[in-house]
Amino acid sequence: MKKLYNNTLLQLILALCTFSFVACQEFDIDSQPEGPLNIQIDALEAYTALATSPSNIVFNISSNTPWTIESNQQWCKPTPTMSAASSLVSEIVVTLENNVGKQMRTAQLFIKAEGIEGTKVVTIEQASKEDLVVIRPTDIVPTEGGMVSFNIISNKPWEIITTTQFLENIDKTSGTGNENGEKENITITVPQNTGAIRSAEITVKTAFQEETFTITQDGIVIETKNEEDAVNTMSGEGGEKTIEINSNVEWKIEIPTEYKEWLSAEADGNRLKLSTTFNNLFVPRTGHILLYPKMNVPGFEGVPIEVTQPRNMSLNRGEETVDPVTGYTTIQSKGAARFVSNFGFRKGKVAWEFDKVDIPDSNGAIELNGDTWTWGDGSGYIKAWLRPESSEMTSNIDAWDGAYFRLQNFNININDVKSISIEAKDDPENEGKICLILYVNEQEVARMKNKTDIYAVNPNFRGQQFYFGFESETDQICTMTFKSINFESYE
Repeated sequence: MKKLYNNTLLQLILALCTFSFVACQEFDIDSQPEGPLNIQIDALEAYTALATSPSNIVFNISSNTPWTIESNQQWCKPTPTMSAASSLVSEIVVTLENNVGKQMRTAQLFIKAEGIEGTKVVTIEQASKEDLVVIRPTDIVPTEGGMVSFNIISNKPWEIITTTQFLENIDKTSGTGNENGEKENITITVPQNTGAIRSAEITVKTAFQEETFTITQDGIVIETKNEEDAVNTMSGEGGEKTIEINSNVEWKIEIPTEYKEWLSAEADGNRLKLSTTFNNLFVPRTGHILLYPKMNVPGFEGVPIEVTQPRNMSLNRGEETVDPVTGYTTIQSKGAARFVSNFGFRKGKVAWEFDKVDIPDSNGAIELNGDTWTWGDGSGYIKAWLRPESSEMTSNIDAWDGAYFRLQNFNININDVKSISIEAKDDPENEGKICLILYVNEQEVARMKNKTDIYAVNPNFRGQQFYFGFESETDQICTMTFKSINFESYE
């Protein structure tokens, strides 16, 4: 029994020592080493935060005495709000809610330490929610100019941006804003408009928002009634087109000099009639006319009406090379290159103009093949060959029967050929018939008389399509460069 008592007493003494040691440790941590009470805070006196998605504010507290933090606003929450039992050193994280109000707001953190007089105050200012309202003008500025006003309501600094010269005269281009919702009136002085109706954008912007609107000023109205009529594609063979014009003034027509040869126009009330001649080039051509007010309006830019004509032929085989400056087109015997006309040849005159012909091979020839030209019995066609002097074959024009000749008999070298024409006209010697005439360099070299007038026999006949160029390949490369093709109708 005595032994049991001694063991029990020994265990109690050991437990008491252990408790005393732990208690001393807890006291040392909580109380910190002996000395004057002290608290250190590395927070700034004041912080500024954004209205939306504000960043957390972080600072540290080190103290040898317990401390607390209080916030005077619910939207500003520090964590932790007091020192821990196990440590008087902490990192403080302050979280802020979004400010959905239109005014800036302020919160304060009050940090107090036990046994230390005074309170540390940290001020946090949070910006107001960005609020920009632009009351836009609704009226169209008259042609003669005038004032246009609009209002800005902003709780932030703002500026006005425009990139258009006629809206540059603005009485106030920036401001500081206000949080009272007061309007700021802006006035723009717009000058007289000497041109067409015009519009431009005005942008009001703050650091995070912007509003854009359009100001329109009346002007002189001269325009096509249908928008698509501002650009016109007409037949390569020439023709007319009438379009309607909307206008608030009387207007007149101007045709640039470079287009007058093939493009003409005339006014008839509110209608504009466009006329084009046959496109004789081997490239499409585009021109325009300009519409102006009849009254003198300084600075008015003419309203363009565009006209385009396709070329009157297409490449049938081989390759072509187009000079980008002159528009002349060159083909060669390699690949037996040739064109085919897109128009029908009826009673009239078709003419080819050359810049250069180079046919060194005796088997080379200029071929003009109107193989769709059938006569009354359906068995004939028109076909012409011009061959060099070295060729064993003669040149000829053939329409069921033929007319044969040699160029040298007319003192013409094939490489000197500058133009070839075929004419179909009433035969003066045979009533009701037509004759066919072949010209080289404007000289008549062959004539066929008393031919059936296929146009009278078949009034619906569209006309002949000519294939022109090289008939076949040659041993030596032959070339020809075309300047133009033209057709004059006699019907």
